[in-house]
Amino acid sequence: MDFKGKTAVVTGSSGGIGKAVAIALAKEGADIVLASRNLAELEKVKKEIEALGQKALAVKCDVTSDSDVFNMKDQAIKEFGNIDILINNAAVGVRGYLKSVSIADWEYIINTNLLGYIRCVTAFLPHYLEKKNGYIVNVSSIQALAFTAENLNIPYITTKAGILGLSECLLGYLGPMGIKVSCLIPGAVDTNIHTSSRFVGTEEELKEMAARDAEFFKLPIFMSPEKQAAGLLEGMRKEDFYILVPDSRKMLLNQGRDIDKFHAYLKNGLETGFRRRSSPPGNPDKK
Repeated sequence: MDFKGKTAVVTGSSGGIGKAVAIALAKEGADIVLASRNLAELEKVKKEIEALGQKALAVKCDVTSDSDVFNMKDQAIKEFGNIDILINNAAVGVRGYLKSVSIADWEYIINTNLLGYIRCVTAFLPHYLEKKNGYIVNVSSIQALAFTAENLNIPYITTKAGILGLSECLLGYLGPMGIKVSCLIPGAVDTNIHTSSRFVGTEEELKEMAARDAEFFKLPIFMSPEKQAAGLLEGMRKEDFYILVPDSRKMLLNQGRDIDKFHAYLKNGLETGFRRRSSPPGNPDKK
């Protein structure tokens, strides 16, 4: 995919991966719709993009709000006429042992990390279907695709796994219509989500988590958001479904997940229109 002359919507673009992706796309010649709850930070990012010679629109948008998302969509189309790329990135975290996670905590994280993506797809889908093209990128996590014994992050991993399923379904439905879908699988990235997450548990557990996280985030495994953005754009150019940044195919293969074989299967499916079987798997097709 060539980004020059395109217009992209990036949610959660006031900082972290979203901001880095928005700026990286602008450097490639794209105009950007910036969406986040933090309008003050969005305005700063807007100025950076305009300094690169590209147009930018900053819209205060809470992806947990139907009205906010549809208002953002309306403003984006009114300003630019055509939206080529939707990058669903806005996310929150809930950290704590499962016994301390309440239903309210589950609702909080699902409403942003999963329903937020669904709201944005729902808002822009008629626009994409009308023009029969477009690109949707959903940001998941390596913790959702690879097994991990991260017992403090179960709600987050659950929502990110839901994004995998959503993305696969969107590809099967929209791919044959000419609408592209990718799912970014970031590894460890140096953002502020580990400090801005909702921490739950006893006072002793909260202290333990704080001490543990302080040491963990000192490890040299964390990639900058800018490197993550560069990897995403490289994957989008190739129109890969799973975009792994860094490349974690070997680790996944060791767990029995062959990403190259899966991509080959998807390519064949797109070429054949993902024809459905007329009988359950394992039974002969009815003629």
